Amino acid sequence: MAHLQLLTLLLAAAGSWPRPVAACTSYIVGPDASADGSVLIARNDDGDGPWFSSSLVYHAAREGPAVLRANLNNLTITLPGPGLAYWSLPAGPLADAAKGTNTTGEAAGWNEAGVAVSGTESIYNSAAALAADPLNEDTGIIEDVIPSILLPQVTSARQGARLLGEAVSRHGAGEGFGVLIADREEAWYLETASGHHWLAQRVPRDAFFVSANQGRFQEVDLDDTDATLSSPGLLEHAVRSGLWDPAAGRPFNFFSAFMRDGPHDTNYSYPRVCLLQGMWGHLCHVHKSRLPSLGCRNVVPKPCNDMLKQPVFLKPKSHKLSAQDVMAAMRNHFEGSKHDPYTLRNPDEPYRPIALLRTGMGHVTRLRPLADDLPDGLSIITYAAMGSPVLSPFIPLYKGLPGDAVLPELAAAEPCKPDSASLFWKGRRLQALVFQNWPDLAPAATRAISKWEAKVEAQDRPAMEARYVAAWRAGDQSAAAGELVAFTSALLLQARAMLDALADDAARQLGLPGTPPDEQLLKMLDEAAELYAFEPTSDDPPPPSGRLGDKRLRQSVGACMRQGSSGSGSSSGAAGAQVLHLAHKSVTA
Repeated sequence: MAHLQLLTLLLAAAGSWPRPVAACTSYIVGPDASADGSVLIARNDDGDGPWFSSSLVYHAAREGPAVLRANLNNLTITLPGPGLAYWSLPAGPLADAAKGTNTTGEAAGWNEAGVAVSGTESIYNSAAALAADPLNEDTGIIEDVIPSILLPQVTSARQGARLLGEAVSRHGAGEGFGVLIADREEAWYLETASGHHWLAQRVPRDAFFVSANQGRFQEVDLDDTDATLSSPGLLEHAVRSGLWDPAAGRPFNFFSAFMRDGPHDTNYSYPRVCLLQGMWGHLCHVHKSRLPSLGCRNVVPKPCNDMLKQPVFLKPKSHKLSAQDVMAAMRNHFEGSKHDPYTLRNPDEPYRPIALLRTGMGHVTRLRPLADDLPDGLSIITYAAMGSPVLSPFIPLYKGLPGDAVLPELAAAEPCKPDSASLFWKGRRLQALVFQNWPDLAPAATRAISKWEAKVEAQDRPAMEARYVAAWRAGDQSAAAGELVAFTSALLLQARAMLDALADDAARQLGLPGTPPDEQLLKMLDEAAELYAFEPTSDDPPPPSGRLGDKRLRQSVGACMRQGSSGSGSSSGAAGAQVLHLAHKSVTA
């Protein structure tokens, strides 16, 4: 089938506007379930298109209060002072100081108090739940602002869950969401139930948790306030609204009472949750003779047709989980199975993979145990992939990185404007080329990236930490900070060179004289991302109110290319024309 040719015609007919998407996959690992006692939180931040860039931003501590205005609705909140310093990873073209809005659109971050936040996981409440308690789309809490609200003020994960829940109760939720919040001792996850109700649970120390665009909480003991927080009157609201009948003899189930669960979820959400639980918790439901030696890797578990039968929290079986295990999961696309859409060149694959081209950023935040007695600057590492993790290297960013050390590789990227410095756009160039012929080009590229990451983790990072600790113990804080700056700078230069070399090699294998110029790059990215969009499909009517995805600052392919036409460029127009020809040929071969 001539997928790309047809897609181009459809985009032109529709004005080239991307469609609303449901996005993200989230992961939490408790300290006793992780390989080194760290708390891990991670998320694929899947966006509306491959041209919405990600970056790294530092916010200095402030003395007084600050007004926070959302970009995507009319929410305005006054944050208390003083405000904590924090690092954040904004994703998408949401922050626009010229419009009087603050730097919202932050997808993840960590603060000076040692708390990390990631949000959101898009989830959907049932029509009945929203009819009883509608969302407040105009001035409610939305993804656009959540890390920006929490990171300047929270000093523990539990406090973060409580403050976010109180904000939902007060302002209402503008969309359904799940949020990850962690410190060095524990992690919490909060899910909205409806417009003003919510539930937060602490992830057990010896367990992991995964979520994939659907609510995950089920039976819960609301009296266990050590591990559970909830909106006031949650049970009474469920009974009064006919969402739960205690006389029926069944215990209260948060999922059954409040979450949407339709035919689309069985292909869109279930496979990711079941795959991850199978890989790490051995819930494979297949004959033992078919299990690989380390569990259920690359096995899509069956049956997996009822989320109520899937555990919320699971203990890892074959081994405790490392940050690298989570990174590997974030890159999964059912490889080795009949459901791998990229290797098999099947954009009509019904199972939505974890790894998508439209992922704007992926992170694994590692909050290291207090027992390690580390210097504060080494206590948190966020491994950040600036773009789709499947073809982007994870860069370790430390809590102690000085705020004035944001380098252009991490901060220069702008939406729709390819540049020659940022890791985001260097990665996108590679991805645009690899998606022209995934079976031939992806294996070498992914091996090279993984090999480089393994070298950094085994050699470069421990050596730097040893030098940092020596300087710190000698009382030379400036020298210690200098070690972090030099280490990060060196890794970014290496990553840039690696991505450039991989893109050049991919172009050569495609028979091109060089990497594509900017306009062709943007068009290639958009066509591939739309072809492999993996959006949920269903005959069910949409819920009465939901995610604000259709209100995002979307831009048409034409508008994006007009912005990108002033970019740096990378090769001749002839090369670009040839790339588009190859894109049609290779993807549809």
